[in-house]
Amino acid sequence: MKLFIGIFFVFFVFFGCSNRQYFSPLQTISSYDATIHTISQPIKTLNKNGATLKDNKIITKDGILKYKLPDNYNFINKNNKTILAVNNSNQLLVKNKHDILTFTFEQNIIAGALNKNCLALIFEDNTIAIYDINSKKFKFKEYQKSSLINDHRIANPIFLENIVLFPTLNGQIVIVDNKNYKTIGTMTIDADTKINNIIFLKTIGDTMIASTPNRILSLNNNTITTKEYTIKDIILHDKFIYIATLEGEIIKLDLLLNVIKSKKFKFADIYSLAFGSKLYALESQGYLIELTNDFNSTKIYNFDFDSSCKTLALDNILYFDDKYIQLK
Repeated sequence: MKLFIGIFFVFFVFFGCSNRQYFSPLQTISSYDATIHTISQPIKTLNKNGATLKDNKIITKDGILKYKLPDNYNFINKNNKTILAVNNSNQLLVKNKHDILTFTFEQNIIAGALNKNCLALIFEDNTIAIYDINSKKFKFKEYQKSSLINDHRIANPIFLENIVLFPTLNGQIVIVDNKNYKTIGTMTIDADTKINNIIFLKTIGDTMIASTPNRILSLNNNTITTKEYTIKDIILHDKFIYIATLEGEIIKLDLLLNVIKSKKFKFADIYSLAFGSKLYALESQGYLIELTNDFNSTKIYNFDFDSSCKTLALDNILYFDDKYIQLK
């Protein structure tokens, strides 16, 4: 019986893997013409707002910061000039221009944002809270339905004028009044799939865009639109949404989720989307795909990088391995 199981395992691995198909473009350009810059260490942890390097330096949209986090801390957000970072010992670090403060809670924090003296926090058990760093007291705390499995891409809360948007681990946006500290609304983005935490949350003008790994929602002037995609990456640029799907498709949407353009790259496994003057997609087999705004012109560059390392795109900067390039 053991022999049979062993033979079956070898058969499954050999033939299962041999049937996998990879992106293989017919025509490529030898290399992308950009200066490759070296950074101190590869990425250790990341989210949509930045990353922590293995030597505890931080990457944000402002570049690689000089400040190093203490050991075991990981960056989660940067609001104005204040850095938020967490460790696995229920502690939150808040660093501004003058001070470094630490706070200890009963649960680990997985996402957060700061506005003046108030922290909007999401805990690992899906509790959401507003915490006053001056009084060191909670102004609001509410437990949400637990989620056992989550995508590692976890969005941070957003402070608006009088409300806080909390992206939860169970596919909802909870809207909290930031003056009376009460829940005033809940929007369900995705209640049907097992992994449905909010991975993307942005506001632009009167429009809110939110996404789970399987569904995207647009809220515009009280009109809600949703569409289903298996999302590998999603970015917002110049009032358009760009999505890379698990099926190798790159889609351009307007803020109401109307499809403007789309292009399929058969068997492509896209890690990251980025935007210079054109749209770029980093593909796992060592390619950099370049698309013009109208999607009518495509160039594919050979792009050597270690696909086992984490990659991050922030605006027009693409970080990979222990390197980065500025996209044109």
